[in-house]
Amino acid sequence: MNIGIDARLLERKITGIGRSLELLLKEIPKVDKKNKYYIFTYEPISFESDFYINISTVKNFLPSKIFSPLWSNFFLPIYLKKHNIDILFSINQIVPLIKISSCKYISVVHDVIFKADPNFLPFIYRKYLQFFAFFSIRISDVIITISEYSKKDILKHYKIDENKIKVIYQSANPEFVKENIDVDEKNALKRKLKLKEHIILYVGKIENRKNILGIIKVANELKKNFTDFIFVLVGKVGYGGEKILAQVNKNENIKHLSNVDDKLLKKLYNISDVFIFPSLYEGFGYPPLEAMQCALPVISSNNTSLIEVVGEGGILHDPMDYKSMSRSIVKIISDKTFCSQIKKKSLIQANKFSLNKTAKEIVSVFNSI
Repeated sequence: MNIGIDARLLERKITGIGRSLELLLKEIPKVDKKNKYYIFTYEPISFESDFYINISTVKNFLPSKIFSPLWSNFFLPIYLKKHNIDILFSINQIVPLIKISSCKYISVVHDVIFKADPNFLPFIYRKYLQFFAFFSIRISDVIITISEYSKKDILKHYKIDENKIKVIYQSANPEFVKENIDVDEKNALKRKLKLKEHIILYVGKIENRKNILGIIKVANELKKNFTDFIFVLVGKVGYGGEKILAQVNKNENIKHLSNVDDKLLKKLYNISDVFIFPSLYEGFGYPPLEAMQCALPVISSNNTSLIEVVGEGGILHDPMDYKSMSRSIVKIISDKTFCSQIKKKSLIQANKFSLNKTAKEIVSVFNSI
């Protein structure tokens, strides 16, 4: 079969879903020796594998939010026909509204956050997703989603055949693993970044749905019984983030870092004492999984998909129960036996997720239709 992949995310700075696509494209050649793969982009891209045929289409000549739907609905179908594509795979949810009879559409719907809470996304972007998702979900021959929670959420908001949805768990970057960092290197990194003895780490966007204001409340609770600690927030500013950062910057026990590369992030995962993730909504939740791969004890919300991803590998709390989260942090830092138990559980849970398994299951879906 000829399988086409919408790979435009690789033309941007790689983050989030783009990183998932990049990792998947590196793994597929290991598990599929039968099908032929094409990746469709605006312009030619440099990709390390010659397994894929890169089809450059039309250069983006308008603002992205305007050109993207034009490309997907008018230009992409032309190239699908031209190259006799049997399956179109879109990891970013949107497929052409024009259905080509000879081509099956598979879309990955990570979540339907645009249905969850108007405070989670900007108005125009939310409406954009609502409009195109409405048609994409119906037009797609198969929908892949990344958690049982997301599947339930899709079925809650869209009247479609449940059998059309396949749950395939994602996996975190396999480069994030437990690393033995000696005391001298750890202290040098702490001095360089101006960190304190105990580090509570958060990774993700600084935005409304991530409950960063909740982290501030946990920090305020913690300093009633603890002193030598700092919360390190790693991530770009998202929707509502500027106002949140203004509150963050008022707290001497919280430090925000942006533009952190994977090498430094891996170090932070491995020198921190606790990972905190009190998010209000997640379709999956990559950062807690990355933390667990590094044997970093995780404190997470007990909601949405995080119940599945973190499971027994961490400590789950009501995201509004700041006192309980604070107590769990103290217990992890002060009780070495308890901390060791959590670390072991985190590695066991993380091992349930595998990039190879994800790739095999996706290729199996390709072959099944």
